[in-house]
Amino acid sequence: MKINKKLLWDYDISDENLDKDDVYMLYVSRVLNNGTISEVREIPIEFIEKHLNDLHLSSRVRKFWEWHIRNRS
Repeated sequence: MKINKKLLWDYDISDENLDKDDVYMLYVSRVLNNGTISEVREIPIEFIEKHLNDLHLSSRVRKFWEWHIRNRS
């Protein structure tokens, strides 16, 4: 996955750092809150479902993902 450095403007993160769980969780949170649709599509839905409670999401974004996970077939 290619990092959109604009989403991590306040951190100095390289592609290698994305392998660390906490850095990846931060990046996924930023993508879901502020990323483009193509960036969001790169995040596996299984990852979002598994870690939804641990991601730092706005209430609006969290509600969307809770709804989406509940209603996907």
